[in-house]
Amino acid sequence: MIEGEIIKFYREKMGLTQAMLGEGICTTTHVSKIERGKTAYSPDIIALFSDRLGININHEVQSFYNLEKKLHLWHDALIMKKEAQIEEGKAELEQMPFIEYSQYAAHYNLLRARYYFHHQNLDMVKQILTYVKKEFSDLSPFEKNLFYHLQGMYYISNYTSLSSEDHQKAIKVLKMINIDEYRNEEFYHHLAIAYHYGSSKILAYKYAEMALKFFQRTNNYLFAISSETLMLLQYGSELEMNFNEVVERYKDLIHNCEVLGDRERKAILLNNLGVKYFKREEYETALYYFEESINETENKKSINYLRRLCNYLETCTEGTLLEKEILLSVMKRALALAKMLKSPVHITLIKLFKLKAEGAREKYYQYLSDEALPFFYSTNNKFYIEQFGKKLYKYYIEIKEFQKAAELYESIEDTFVSM
Repeated sequence: MIEGEIIKFYREKMGLTQAMLGEGICTTTHVSKIERGKTAYSPDIIALFSDRLGININHEVQSFYNLEKKLHLWHDALIMKKEAQIEEGKAELEQMPFIEYSQYAAHYNLLRARYYFHHQNLDMVKQILTYVKKEFSDLSPFEKNLFYHLQGMYYISNYTSLSSEDHQKAIKVLKMINIDEYRNEEFYHHLAIAYHYGSSKILAYKYAEMALKFFQRTNNYLFAISSETLMLLQYGSELEMNFNEVVERYKDLIHNCEVLGDRERKAILLNNLGVKYFKREEYETALYYFEESINETENKKSINYLRRLCNYLETCTEGTLLEKEILLSVMKRALALAKMLKSPVHITLIKLFKLKAEGAREKYYQYLSDEALPFFYSTNNKFYIEQFGKKLYKYYIEIKEFQKAAELYESIEDTFVSM
């Protein structure tokens, strides 16, 4: 009986013993039985307890029965990224202190973790997930799947900032989700991201397409743009599409972001389009899109800003598009940011760019061979293993170090594409 649980919660909160609560009303034994739901009781007794505790028991009971609905509404707001509803839902739930002691405690804490994802606070996400794993051993099927989803999201976020093997962990845990129990197809989007980071283009495309259909069906326009962006990223060696068609689709999505007022997704699209031009060695056009992406990035101390700044620096270096002194000055600022964010992958990249910008060719390839490439191996970063492995391979061929070239090719065969 929920009234008993509520009475017990507020009694303990006020620091009253069962004897103190029952004084002049009923025996301590009867209070104990009421709190544990082991006996019948009259509304008059509950009313007397409520007066002594200073609560409206009918309001508290109604709030409890509305709790599950409020949790699902908050979850929906987090999925749809509806800012006002997110903060409103958080405030409403925080006004229900009983929630932490109810059957919905695990569900509530998992959604708190999702809230901190929304605000990019990975430390709090990790702290809450660790707490839930330790304190709630008997999660419901829905809660268990929500936990897997959040774990997968954490691994993905960790990979993008630290460049580790966490994308493989993300795939493993997201594949554990039972969609019939969870009924939240949003997770397909995160599974697609995990496969994308793992360089599995076909599977990334498959799950991004599944996510796109879900977002279109639920009128989640912002995430529909994200899923379609992810699909566009897969066009390449396995999935062919006319380059001009890709560019036009990017421009359409950029326009949609402008209409919806989403600067961050616009910045992502501009950056990705810049990458497309960079791979074609059309450096001036690539630079234009990278500059636009940087300008749209509001948080100038974020990992996303750093990533886009590195793309800008690499393009300037490869295309010789900026005066050496200015370029080195920007690199110095970027390196300081990478150190502040504790991002070893970007520290490594900027050191490579700096050596190339300084014209230290032998030192560049020495650092690439001795430091950078082994680091990319250690973090299983297939993007950079392929990109910089190619550069080193071509250098070995150029200086007629054929044995080294053969050994290098063999070591990265799984991620190498045709020259």
